[in-house]
Amino acid sequence: MNLNQHYEDAKLELQVAPLIDVVFLLLIYFMVTASLIKKEADIGFMLPANIAVEDMQEIPVEVLIEITADGSVQVEGMRFSYDDRTLDDLVMQVAGLKQIALAQSSPFFVNVLPHQDALHRRIIDVMDACAAAGVNSLTFSKSM
Repeated sequence: MNLNQHYEDAKLELQVAPLIDVVFLLLIYFMVTASLIKKEADIGFMLPANIAVEDMQEIPVEVLIEITADGSVQVEGMRFSYDDRTLDDLVMQVAGLKQIALAQSSPFFVNVLPHQDALHRRIIDVMDACAAAGVNSLTFSKSM
């Protein structure tokens, strides 16, 4: 019995239909997995916008001057004793803050907060110092 002769007579064929199915499944798999990766160009961001000068809000510069019961004056972390009647350093401090407000084109306010036991003379000294610094907007607040 010759086996080689039997194989030579049979025609070998390749099944194409299952190969096409496998190729389509691989194609679908790669298409689905490729869309899950986020590309760099898809990241959204906002650029800063140009704002017109008219749309900007003015933030006022406010100075709080506290007068304690013993007559000392406190402003922006500085303390002036009762013995300093002219308050020249206070005039320089307030005038400097007013110049900063003018440079920023912001409104400038001075708020005086006297203690209920403060002497009126000391309040007048603070008002004179504010007038010497050229303050136009001076208000008083009630102490708590």
